[in-house]
Amino acid sequence: MLILDEFGKSLEYLAASGDSGSAENDVFLLQMLAEKGAGRSGLPLFIFTLQHLAFSDYAARSSLIQTKEWAKVQGRFEDITFTPNLGDAVHLLQRRLDQSGVAEAGQQLIRRQAEAAAQAWVEHGLDSVVHISPEMFAGLYPLHPLTAVAAPLLAFQIGQHDRSLVGFLTNDEPYTVRRTIDEASSSEPERASTILLPQLYDYFFASGRTTILASSNASRWLEVDNRLNEAHGLPPEDRDILKTIGILNLIDVDGVLRATPAMIQLAMNDPSNAADPERFEMLQQRLQHLVETGFLTHRSYSDEYRVWQGTNIDIDARVKEIAGHVAPSHVVDHLGEHLGTVLPKEVVAGAHMQRTGMLRYFRTAISLQADKLEGPGVVSDAADGMIIFHLGEPGTRPLVNSPLPVLIGTTKDPAAILNAGITLRALEDLRHQDDIDLVAGREIEERIAGISQELGTQLDEAFNPQSDDSSWHLWQSGQDTHFERSEPIEARSYGALVSAACDRVYPQTPHIRNEMAGRHELTSNGARARRVLLSDLVTNTGLALLGYDTTKYSQERAMYHGVVEYLGLHRAAKEVGQAIQAQTIATHGVSRPDPKKHPEVTPTWERLEQALTDAAQPTPIVDIYEQLMAPPFGVKAGVVPILMVAALILRSSDVALFEEGNYCPRLTPEIIERLLADTGPNRFTVKAVPIGEGQRSLVVERLAAALNVDAPRSRTARNPALLAVTRAMLERVMVLTPYARYTKRLTPEALQVRKVLFEATDPDQLVFTALPQALALNAIPANATKDEQAAGSYVARVINALDAISGASTALRRDVVAAIGQAFGIAGDLPQLRPGLAEALSGFADASLELDLQGFVSRVLNTSLPNEDWLDPIIIRLTNKALGDWTDQDADGFYLRVKEVARRLDRVGHLYQVQEVPAPQTRAPEPKQIDTHLLTLTTPQGTEVRTLIHVPKKVRNTAETLVVGVIRQAEQELGPGGARILLAALAERLTATDSGHDPQREEKL
Repeated sequence: MLILDEFGKSLEYLAASGDSGSAENDVFLLQMLAEKGAGRSGLPLFIFTLQHLAFSDYAARSSLIQTKEWAKVQGRFEDITFTPNLGDAVHLLQRRLDQSGVAEAGQQLIRRQAEAAAQAWVEHGLDSVVHISPEMFAGLYPLHPLTAVAAPLLAFQIGQHDRSLVGFLTNDEPYTVRRTIDEASSSEPERASTILLPQLYDYFFASGRTTILASSNASRWLEVDNRLNEAHGLPPEDRDILKTIGILNLIDVDGVLRATPAMIQLAMNDPSNAADPERFEMLQQRLQHLVETGFLTHRSYSDEYRVWQGTNIDIDARVKEIAGHVAPSHVVDHLGEHLGTVLPKEVVAGAHMQRTGMLRYFRTAISLQADKLEGPGVVSDAADGMIIFHLGEPGTRPLVNSPLPVLIGTTKDPAAILNAGITLRALEDLRHQDDIDLVAGREIEERIAGISQELGTQLDEAFNPQSDDSSWHLWQSGQDTHFERSEPIEARSYGALVSAACDRVYPQTPHIRNEMAGRHELTSNGARARRVLLSDLVTNTGLALLGYDTTKYSQERAMYHGVVEYLGLHRAAKEVGQAIQAQTIATHGVSRPDPKKHPEVTPTWERLEQALTDAAQPTPIVDIYEQLMAPPFGVKAGVVPILMVAALILRSSDVALFEEGNYCPRLTPEIIERLLADTGPNRFTVKAVPIGEGQRSLVVERLAAALNVDAPRSRTARNPALLAVTRAMLERVMVLTPYARYTKRLTPEALQVRKVLFEATDPDQLVFTALPQALALNAIPANATKDEQAAGSYVARVINALDAISGASTALRRDVVAAIGQAFGIAGDLPQLRPGLAEALSGFADASLELDLQGFVSRVLNTSLPNEDWLDPIIIRLTNKALGDWTDQDADGFYLRVKEVARRLDRVGHLYQVQEVPAPQTRAPEPKQIDTHLLTLTTPQGTEVRTLIHVPKKVRNTAETLVVGVIRQAEQELGPGGARILLAALAERLTATDSGHDPQREEKL
């Protein structure tokens, strides 16, 4: 063990030398030593230091860096604060005073003085400071009673404690008790004089000035001393008065030892003379003189004198003037802003929380004369009610805009509180005025502190539930406070008051055993644990303990035991029978609470199930939350999602879940995470979709058979039978081509069914309302009885419409095949069209055609594609658009387009003849070109005339020679361009006289 006594001296030196506590300085040695002895494996080293002040106080005047470094070192040690008891210090003084050498006559004088001291002590109420008996007063002689109390209090302020006290008694220094006895004792005493406060003042300021400067109250000591130094010209009596008041100012502020005239009278005289009225009259005159000369300040509201620098501001007059403009409502506003100092800002229902596991608290407010207050909301606010401290008559209680409970307290004398509040508000306003000097500002601060303390005491006495002045009543709803339907309520504290109110207002709240969940706003760890728990409740329902490791007690497992299992929401299958999830072979499952085993949660669960059953239309989950969180259930926001998820799992067959209007076919961890978000309850809705055993059940059964679907058996699937039917219908329209989605070439019923299917968001509304109405049938209510004929007719019409919608693309393909066949004169379906068209166009295989015709012919003659893929490239070549992307306009104009292609091919078809090639020939047949040309002439009237011209090979050369001569002659006789003029004339003559002219070949442009 290493003991360092007077370690404060070392710290003073280190602080003065700038020791920063870093590795190269001495303070760091303490940290190293502390670390060596830390922990179970540390050295058996104990360091014990003794100093008058706290470790950090020695670095209080150092730099911020040095202070922080020292704080790190201090953190390695444990502070043990020694605060001496005033009674112990007084006993120490008594033990150090030995009166055995005093004669009997002197002893009698001492006893008379002690009896007078004891009487004065009680009369001035000083027993509350420390109890001193007459015998003890006698043992403290020659100390005045106030000196015996003031000396320890002053020593405590400078951190010297017993040393200063013993020095004051025994040191041979000026102003000590020993020096006074040596100089003033008498063998024939006439009275027992005591050592008064002025001598105590002189001792401390003469011998302890250095220590005073280091104390936390140094500025106040120096201020008193400086004021005394300015009083050199005053008589000794006045100076003693100033010293006495200075001591009282230092040891007490606004308490029983404050410097009132009566206390000053007691301190300035021996106890036997303290009650002399003449002395008191003289004292008051001197006090008035010192006030007038500015050495003292009188605080009239507390009847106290202060050694204070004077000010020219009349604080009392200014406060009175300002108070005239302060309304009681201003006081209420001021007190409301400072809730939490005297009156609580929030009150927790501790006892109620211990019983139920739900953390509840009431928000507080102050009211006056029928105010209207905004109270907490059921879902939006964490508070479960309000406490109102009403500073008006009971009939003027406020109306609270809240459906939650309200406690209103009234008091017998609200005027006294309002008056004190007006004065406080006036002082607050005065403090911020520009002409307030430093002295006046300090005086105002002191008054504010005093009145604040007084006001706090008044408020506590006025509204404390144990006070006779208070009266408390409970309203179940804040909106009913104007009615007399209140319940008187009594308790021993504010917390007990709120607990009693919660027991009455929330009698049906579920009981849980997990502090993380039973609150409005979860901590980050609590929110994570709840999210993991609910995800596991969906994915691991069939496992015991949801599959949690039994060797670890994680937060989610603790929440499982304290909420889910405690409420009976997850149990073994054999324990619950039909209450557990149906259609499962798992050993465990989500279950409904057993009313016998879990009666506390049964009312809440029944209300939740009823809310889900009553959701005939999509109902926001936040609305159901509000029902469960409001009285009489009061489920906290941390617990209500757990109940909701369990109910959604159990009601998966008859409750549909929607997120922002979109149906949720499964309850997945991702959906749960979004549900738990701050805006989740507003984004999700639920709707009851009961199928029952009537007509709805029959319709779903018939649709499932017609659509050839089976209901899924997954535990996460919602409304499995209805969902399977709905999904099968929606899948038919979701895979439609754009043409099938928008074509009007359907029956009216098919058009209406397609419209309803694309707009569907609710399976229940789709199957039982929207589709029947689209077919001009009545909706199918939940209570409809079975009707085999109606169900069969409805299902048949739905299937017919679906077949028509699904077959729209197939019908279009048939129409396209028919149009191509008609244009080329080929009858039959696709198997007949393909070979017929290939045979008709085979002569164009290697012909030099325009690009679009050549592309059409090449695709028709393509033999690498099967029949189902052969048509699409042809359609794209003809229309530049896939068949599935067609519109009704494309379908209507297709025949004209393909007919034009057929006619163009027909125009050039007679220019080529197909030469038959024997079958064994492996090379493709080549058409034999004949020397024939087609001449087309367009007349000014727009008539187009075509004629065939045959050029025999034997005359080709002669013709070419003739052309040269004719062109030369035409140029000579007709001028430039004569050859073209001659060509036009020849063409007109030839077409007009051509005996082979065919009128059908004339066409208008």
